Amino acid sequence: MIRNNLGFPRPGQLSSRIILFLIPTITIILLWGYPAPAVENGPAPSPAPPERSDDPLWNEGLSFWNKREVIENVHRALAVFAELSRKYPGQVEPRLWLCRVAYFLGLAETDEKKRESSLEQSIEHCQQAREIDPENIYAIYWLGSAWSHFKEIDAILPQVQKLARAFPPGREIPVPERPEWNQVMDHWDRRADPARARRVIELLEKISGERPESFEVWAWLARAYYWLGENAETEDEQETLYFRGYELGLKAVERNPRNPGANYWTAANLGRYAQRGSIIRRVKYSKKMFERIVTVDQEEPHYYFGAIPRYLAFCLANAGALTRKVIAGYGYRPDNTLQTIRMSIALEPNYFGTRIALAELALSLGKPGIAREHLEYVLNTPPESLPLTEPENRLDQKKARKLLEEIP
Repeated sequence: MIRNNLGFPRPGQLSSRIILFLIPTITIILLWGYPAPAVENGPAPSPAPPERSDDPLWNEGLSFWNKREVIENVHRALAVFAELSRKYPGQVEPRLWLCRVAYFLGLAETDEKKRESSLEQSIEHCQQAREIDPENIYAIYWLGSAWSHFKEIDAILPQVQKLARAFPPGREIPVPERPEWNQVMDHWDRRADPARARRVIELLEKISGERPESFEVWAWLARAYYWLGENAETEDEQETLYFRGYELGLKAVERNPRNPGANYWTAANLGRYAQRGSIIRRVKYSKKMFERIVTVDQEEPHYYFGAIPRYLAFCLANAGALTRKVIAGYGYRPDNTLQTIRMSIALEPNYFGTRIALAELALSLGKPGIAREHLEYVLNTPPESLPLTEPENRLDQKKARKLLEEIP
């Protein structure tokens, strides 16, 4: 394969087809519902590229972008940033925004050819940005995001390590700097104790009554209810907790529609709730689930340890022949995920949930050697190796032991 001077194949030279991580089919939704936990909260940069103010066109472009719920505004923003790129060929920021906006448009497309074209344009813009500034982390972020929708990812894996350092992939929901939240986080850090986890909810419910306009409190309630659901002893109790988490998550989405954390935990709870119900329930909530997933991927593609390929791996691991046939009709082949999920592992090797997803898919594809390798890694790595995720990692170690017992 011919490579350019940056070490990346040009999009037009790719022979592989785009992998559709976001597939608007009920079959995917039926199986989805396993989100990753978060890590230590703290200040972290936003994936949004830097802005400039030396030309009125910037305000125009950003104004359109901030109204991106209407797709026509996204196209208008793209046109403005293209004009800025032509006007200022030596500035990196317009090209970064072209990369960002083209990626957004790619995920908004329902036609496979148009989606692939937009993502290829995103890659081109990011490569051009790197020609101006080779180490620009925003160019690397959006290049990796668009590139991860293609089969061959070896070329970008070295860059993923830079992303993990600059944009912590396990970013938590923001925590307001208010005294009452200190107590909430103190209990949350000790959530392995069920009493502490329930106390988190009690405190958050009190805050929600005092500050109902805060999206953070509703998002954290959804987050906490999901954790309780994961640790519930009966399916009936799980269903109650997950659905409550979904309802509260919707309140967060109403207050901050594009926030990845709000959308993520809303989708997480709904996915778990739908999984435990009838086919009618799953059909009923499939579209709502898809809307949340798309938003997360549009706003912060590497959110929570590279969630999209991991979820696809979980789905396919449990998919029957019919489901795989439907997915194949969208240009996806199961073997590809064994490659693309490596990007999630590169982002954070010690989030055990990713390795379990890979192991489950490998087993379903008749590749026990790959599964055993990652399950043994999970069992041989201290669960506290990832800050503040020891409770989640311990749960995943239990799953790893069970899966290893099933390997002949």
